Amino acid sequence: MGVPELSLPFRSFLLAVVALQVFSAPQIARGEASTIGQTGLINMPSARIEEEGTLRIGFSNYDPYKALWASISLFPWLELSGRHTIIDGVQAFEDKPEFGDYRDKAFDAKLRLLRESSYFPEITIGTQDYIGTNIFGAHFITFNKRLGDIDVTLGYGDKRIDGAFGGFRYNPSWNRNLGLVLEHDATDYRNDFGAALSGADRREGGTTYALEYKFGWIGTQLSYQHGEVGANLYVSIPLMRREFIPKTHEPKPYSKITPQPTLAQWRTEPAYVAALTRELNQQGFKNVKIQSEGAIVKAQLSHTRISLMGRAIGRAARTMLLLGPAEIKSIQITYTVNELPLVTYTLEDADRFRRYFASELPWDNVKDHVSIEFTDPMYVKQFKNDDIAMPIERQERSELKTVYGDEGYVVSIKQEDQSLSRFRIIPANLRIYYNDPSGAFRYDTFALLTYRKQFEDGYFLDTSARLTLFEDVSKLSTPSNSLLPHVRTDINEYLREDPRLKVNSLLLSRYFKPAQRVYGRVSAGYYESMYAGLGGQVMYLSERSSWATDLSVDWLRQREPGSDFGFRDYSVVTILGALHYPFPTSGVTATARVGKFLAKDEGVRFELKRRFRSGTEIGAWYTYTNEKDITNPGSPERPYYDKGVFISIPLSSMLTKDTQQRATLSVSDYTRDVGQMVEYPGDLYRLVERPLMLDSQEHNPLTDFAK
Repeated sequence: MGVPELSLPFRSFLLAVVALQVFSAPQIARGEASTIGQTGLINMPSARIEEEGTLRIGFSNYDPYKALWASISLFPWLELSGRHTIIDGVQAFEDKPEFGDYRDKAFDAKLRLLRESSYFPEITIGTQDYIGTNIFGAHFITFNKRLGDIDVTLGYGDKRIDGAFGGFRYNPSWNRNLGLVLEHDATDYRNDFGAALSGADRREGGTTYALEYKFGWIGTQLSYQHGEVGANLYVSIPLMRREFIPKTHEPKPYSKITPQPTLAQWRTEPAYVAALTRELNQQGFKNVKIQSEGAIVKAQLSHTRISLMGRAIGRAARTMLLLGPAEIKSIQITYTVNELPLVTYTLEDADRFRRYFASELPWDNVKDHVSIEFTDPMYVKQFKNDDIAMPIERQERSELKTVYGDEGYVVSIKQEDQSLSRFRIIPANLRIYYNDPSGAFRYDTFALLTYRKQFEDGYFLDTSARLTLFEDVSKLSTPSNSLLPHVRTDINEYLREDPRLKVNSLLLSRYFKPAQRVYGRVSAGYYESMYAGLGGQVMYLSERSSWATDLSVDWLRQREPGSDFGFRDYSVVTILGALHYPFPTSGVTATARVGKFLAKDEGVRFELKRRFRSGTEIGAWYTYTNEKDITNPGSPERPYYDKGVFISIPLSSMLTKDTQQRATLSVSDYTRDVGQMVEYPGDLYRLVERPLMLDSQEHNPLTDFAK
C-alpha cells in the first residue's frame, strides 16, 4: 500500500485557507465526531480529543455502512469509542436469512502524546477495531494545528486507513456552531469485508466535503463524496457537570423556627424527641433513632432518596439543631445502609453551625469543627436498648399510592414505612439482549413487584415477582454448542417455559458489622430467576476507604425452567475473592476477582471504571478462566472469554428531584457460560461504595452540606 497523492482540489483549497489564516490569532480547537464516533473530520480521525468527560452517542449513515456508535473522553488524553455497524447487502448467515445484514462490533481508542502549543501541533496515535473481528482494523498517527478559525489535520495510517490523509475544519468566529470540513479520505474501501456485495468497492475515497452545525448538545453533519451523501447525528453529554437539570422539585431543608426545649425538658418530656423523630421521618429519613448524653444529641439514621451522604447529614443536622435542646453543645449523626453503620459525623460547637445554616457564617469558619470517622460497632449498641428510639414494629406505613416520575420511573405504585420496609409495583420494565447468533437484538418487557420487610438486628426479607408482558428472547432458534455447563445459555428456556407470573427472588439476609470497617452478610433463598442457594460475604474496608477486599462463598443450585420452586440437578459452590482499589483524584476504581465461577471454571475477572463529576460511571470487564468457550465467534484456537462494557447513570442528574436510583446499560454477549457470576443479593462493596465515595473532583465528604 503506497502513499496516495492528495487530489488537486483538496490540495489547492487547503493551501489557500492556510495562507489566509496563518497570521491569525489562535483559537481554542473544538473536536467533532467522525462517522465512526472517533473525534475527527468526516471519515478520518484527527488529533483532537473532546473535553474530558464528554459522552457522545450517535448514528451515521455512510453507504453502505450504518453505525450506531458511542464515544467517551475518559481522560483529557484518552478517548474510547465503540460502534455497531450494519453492512448493507452483505448477509450475516447464508442459512439464517432472519438475521439480516451483516453486523459487526468494533472498539476504537485514541491516545494523545503531545498537547498543542504555540509552536508544536497536537499529536495523537490511535487504533480502530482492535477487539473482535478486526474487519475495520487500522492504526494511525495524526497532527493538528489551529490557525485562526482553521483547524488543520494531517495524518498517516495503515491497514484500512491506507497511507496519508488530512483536511481542515473551519469554524467562523461569527458563529462557532457552524462548521465547514474538507477531507482527503484514505480509506481502502475496495478491500473492505464483502465490498463486492455491499458496493463499497465502488467508493474511491479522496476529496470529501461536509457541512455541520451544533444545536446545544446536538451535533449534525452532512457530507458529500463523489455523488454519495452521508449523514451523522449525535448528542454530546458533559459528564463533568454535576447536574443537567435544576432541582426545582427538591424539598427545601427544614428551617422552621420554634421554641426549643431546655435540656431538662428534653430528658423528661418525650414529646420533644418524638417531634424531632417525626420531622426527620417526614423528610424521608429511615430507621431514625435519637439519644442524648449530657449536652450531646446523637442520631442514627439512613436515607433512601438523597444521593449524597453529605447532603443527607447536613439536612439532619439542621433539623436537630432547630428542634433539639437549646443548650446543645454538639451533635453526632451515624449514617447507616441496610442497618450497617458506615460513618459518624460529629459537629462541635452547635451555635457556630446554627449560624452557618442561617447563612451568617461562611463554610471556612465551620469546616474545622466537623469530624468524620468510621463507626465503632460498640457505639451503635448504645441505641439497642434506647427507649426513646421508635421500635420498628410500631412504625406506621404510608398509604398505598400511585406516583409519576418518582425515582426515575414513569409510573409506580408504592407503600413504605419509617424503616426500610417497602412495597412497590413497577408496571413497565425493559431488558435488552444483544448479539446472539439467532438475532442481533432481543427484548424482554415485564412488570415487577418487589417487597422488602425489615426485621430487627439487620434481618431483611427481599422478594420479587415478575409478570412477563412482551418478549422475544424465548424465540432463540440456535441451540447452544457450549461444552461448559449451561449456566446462562439456557436463558431462553426460562422465558419460554416459565409462567407469565413468576417468583423471581425470595431471600432472607442478615447484615452485620463485627468490627470497625468490617462488614458481613449471610443470605439464603432464591437469589434470582436461575439460581437459589445459601451463602455469605465478608468485607474489610481500609481506613479512609483507600481500598477494600471481600470474600463471597455461595452454594448454588440451578432452578428448573417452568417451575417456581423446582430445581435441576446442577449445583456449584462459587468462591470469589475481590480487591477493590479506587485511585485517588482520578475517579478510577480497579477491581480484580479471583476464584471459581458458575460453570466451575476458575480464573480472574478484571473490572475498571471511571466515575465522573455527575456521578456517571463508565467501565469494562474482562474474565480469563481455565475453561474454553468455543461458542461462535469463539473457536478451539481462539476461545471466547467473558467481557463487556457498561455505563451507569445517576437519574438524579437528569431529574428535578434527587434520587439514588440509577439507569445501567451493559453490552456483552449474553449466551455465554464462561466467567459467569450469580446476581449477588446486596453486594457489600456496592452498598457502601457510593455513600462513601468522595466527589471525584472536589474530594469533599461534605458536598452540598448546606443544601
